[in-house]
Amino acid sequence: MASGEGERRNCAVCGDRATGYHFHALTCEGCKGFFRRTVTRSTGLTCPFAGRCEVNKIQRRHCPACRLQKCLDAGMKKDTSRSSVRPPPAFARLGPRTASADALRRDQHLHGAANHQVHQ
Repeated sequence: MASGEGERRNCAVCGDRATGYHFHALTCEGCKGFFRRTVTRSTGLTCPFAGRCEVNKIQRRHCPACRLQKCLDAGMKKDTSRSSVRPPPAFARLGPRTASADALRRDQHLHGAANHQVHQ
């Protein structure tokens, strides 16, 4: 394989199997989710061992502070936000939902189409 298509790619943070580029770094799903959750919470994490923890596939959950630092060292960027992603056009066309439309849907769901025809 000259192009390296079958080559296994590892997460830049923990070494697990990478699934793609997330937040500008090649990472696994676990580190992608950890980074997203940690950045949105924005809590101050501190390492009890002066930042010397090993972050690998097995021990990645032991120290969130060191894992976050390794994410940042791997090139993950906080400025990538999900709010910049626009909804698909199908959702944009639906428009705002009204209480009466919700009540009608709920009524049809609870009573079924056959019961709805009887009342007409």
